[in-house]
Amino acid sequence: MVPILMDDQSIDVSVLIVNWNAQERLTGCLNSIRQVTDLQVETIVVDNASTDESVALVRAKFPQTRLVLNNENMGFAAANNQAAKLARGRYLLLLNPDAEVSPGALDEMVLFSGQNPDVAAIGPRLLNPDGSPQRSGWHGYPGLMTAAIDAFYLWKLPWLPFVRRTELISEPLTSVRSVDHLLGACMLIPREAWDAVGPLDEGYFLFLEETDWCRRARLAGWRLVLLPTVTVVHYGQHSMRQQPSRNLPHLYHSYCRFYRESPGSNRFGIFLLKLTIILAVLIRCVLWLVRALFEGNGLQKNRARTMSKGYLQVLKDLPAM
Repeated sequence: MVPILMDDQSIDVSVLIVNWNAQERLTGCLNSIRQVTDLQVETIVVDNASTDESVALVRAKFPQTRLVLNNENMGFAAANNQAAKLARGRYLLLLNPDAEVSPGALDEMVLFSGQNPDVAAIGPRLLNPDGSPQRSGWHGYPGLMTAAIDAFYLWKLPWLPFVRRTELISEPLTSVRSVDHLLGACMLIPREAWDAVGPLDEGYFLFLEETDWCRRARLAGWRLVLLPTVTVVHYGQHSMRQQPSRNLPHLYHSYCRFYRESPGSNRFGIFLLKLTIILAVLIRCVLWLVRALFEGNGLQKNRARTMSKGYLQVLKDLPAM
């Protein structure tokens, strides 16, 4: 079992977990860290004012975890920065509460990092619970092309050349890949790289904060690497399922902010981006409304109505984004 430390021993990895009402997944996440390893590990959970039993669960089942309690939801970036300030490890592992690390994953990522000091962040191959691949790393950054791919569900057609250029999901990942950005569900960062690049931008409340960090790292000359021999199960969409009327606007606000801060962005490009977002939102509103009308049980219909309201909220908030 991995040593979970609370004293001043030399710590290899600080696992940073930002939690908000993720009780149903948090146990699996924390248990997965307790895999056989030779590393010295500390776990820091920052709870963003959860209203479920997450805090009680951590206190009862994982008493050696360092627990930080916020009085309000500070957002993903700010809470991770809180944890990073407390962390004592040579490496920081940003880990979502709905992700479960495979045995030996930490050891392999740390070993690779030690052999490649020019790498600012290492990401694993992310898997769905059924073992199918998730999007784990990307070429390029979110912009007009990726907005169009998302708006019209073109990512379901990975054989299209312009889709293949932006993501790696369709490629057989058998070797190490250099990428432009990784998914923050699980990302190992050497402390040296974190200090050099700086903390996450807290202007991103939720979504794309890790993408912004990766871009800053790349601009500073660091490499980012996807390590396919390491796997992490990521249940995904946890935040979106909880409060879509609040979190969907956060998603598109982050998208607009990221594009606005991109080199070469201009007013016309921002106009085109918002137009693409409008099309994406309208398509999704229609699809969710159809599901609300025709899907079977009450739970599914309620979910569809909630998602529709979330997308309508995006349309209301879009002018200010």
